[in-house]
Amino acid sequence: MASEALFYAASYLIGLLLCFPFGAASLEMLRLSMAGKRRSALFVALGAGLACGGWATLSFLGVRSILRIVDIPWVKVLLPAVAAALLGWLALLAWRDSQDGDAIPRRAEEKTDPLGPAAQVGKGVLLGLLNPQAIAAWVLALSLLRHAGFNVPRAGSAWLPFFLAVTAGYGTFFVTVIRLAQRLAFLRTSDSRSKLQRVVAVLLAALAGLCALAALRLAIL
Repeated sequence: MASEALFYAASYLIGLLLCFPFGAASLEMLRLSMAGKRRSALFVALGAGLACGGWATLSFLGVRSILRIVDIPWVKVLLPAVAAALLGWLALLAWRDSQDGDAIPRRAEEKTDPLGPAAQVGKGVLLGLLNPQAIAAWVLALSLLRHAGFNVPRAGSAWLPFFLAVTAGYGTFFVTVIRLAQRLAFLRTSDSRSKLQRVVAVLLAALAGLCALAALRLAIL
């Protein structure tokens, strides 16, 4: 029992560490938080955490056949195309936020987002699902844990605590990003905040451009 608990603790830490390369989901949470939309950012975090935990659980269950689906030609083109469109839209929103010179309201007067909670969760899920390479990362991580002597339980009922541990790891990172963004938003001047929001917009636009180029290259090939 103790050895399994150690495995789940390691899974939590791996989920936390895999988030450190900032991705689209983290940038979107940063954008929403700096715009004073903390609740919306938390809903996006929930969706992204569930999606990332889902990819990890698929690798834990040995469901690698989904990687073959990703290799289907039209799917290979569709995924980066959808990602480019979504990220381009988020980049435009981030740039629009940077033009808003209003002071960020306090939590009791938090700004509302046109998208409701369900839509924000869905957006987070979509941002998380657009990274199927996470399965390969978790296949490698689980293999390394086995070689390190960890007692990796057999799939079955063990998938649920594994999913919860991994999702908690992702969630810890996402909530930290949101809290950090809030502190930056409250402590810095409006001009500095606008500059930070422009940086987020540029990063999202760069990711959108890379995805668009990937879709174009795959379509030509």
